[in-house]
Amino acid sequence: MNENRHAVDQLADVRAEIKQLKAREEKLRSEVVAGGDMIGDDNEAALSEFTVERLDVEKLKVELGMVFLRPFLREKIVKRLQIKPRQTKANRTT
Repeated sequence: MNENRHAVDQLADVRAEIKQLKAREEKLRSEVVAGGDMIGDDNEAALSEFTVERLDVEKLKVELGMVFLRPFLREKIVKRLQIKPRQTKANRTT
């Protein structure tokens, strides 16, 4: 990675690498689970299954109403940094 690149460009590169790694992880995970061979040379995998319950907040709002739910809701500020290619003369379509 070129450290002389702007931090925004480096961040975009890192996110692209992460996307590729996540795809590779999912492919390998599928192979391990489907094949059943869970013992490697250096590592061993263990597959577990469990049930997780989640609340459907939108359904709760409909069923119980906001007057009832408001005291139980908490807000959280989330900051999201989106990266997108810049429009430059070289990559503009005319």
